[in-house]
Amino acid sequence: MKDLKKALELKKVLKKKKPVFLKQDAHKKAKLKKNWRQPRGRHSKMRLKLGSYRKHPSVGYSLPRIVRGLNPQGIKEVHVHNLEDLKNVQKGEGIIISKTVGLRKKIAILKRIKELKDLTVLNVKDIDKFLKKTEERFLAKKKESKKREEEKKKSKEEALKKAEEQKKEEEKKTEEEKKEELEEEAKKEGRIILSLRNSSTISSHLARAHPHKTTKNLRRIQDRLYSRG
Repeated sequence: MKDLKKALELKKVLKKKKPVFLKQDAHKKAKLKKNWRQPRGRHSKMRLKLGSYRKHPSVGYSLPRIVRGLNPQGIKEVHVHNLEDLKNVQKGEGIIISKTVGLRKKIAILKRIKELKDLTVLNVKDIDKFLKKTEERFLAKKKESKKREEEKKKSKEEALKKAEEQKKEEEKKTEEEKKEELEEEAKKEGRIILSLRNSSTISSHLARAHPHKTTKNLRRIQDRLYSRG
């Protein structure tokens, strides 16, 4: 344990001194990714390891073997994605539930961890508190969904009532319009009959005045008289 504590302290010191290893010209060009690639250029000064250029990864920067793969508390981290992954977790190891895991699956995993009791979760501080909060959230969501459904039903009923009222109003309007149309048609028919009577009287007068003219010529004269009138 003493060696482990010393190694962890040493790890902190070494990590502060450890430089960031980047590929050549990654700080100059935005299109280059911020990762490490071995320089292979024939005239590359970085490949030649000149003093003023970026550092290369080497064995000297490695951490003590006891501390490798451990977190700052000295626990080995194991990522869990489902219930089957819990079988591979050993005593002394810390569980990290993956961020890609959904809420329901996460709850199932935490309940299983509670039953086992030997395992520790690193990215959930208090399991009971987390489970309570999630249950409350689920209940609140259910209540909201019920309210929405009720509001939808009410809105549908109101829309149906409005549609029925509009239909009734339209039917009333159509009946009134039909009556008006019939009245207008009757008036038009009366006008046509009067005009026909007038036209017959005019034509008889013209025939008497111009007995030698044909019917075509009489109609032309009648049209001219109408245009003037």
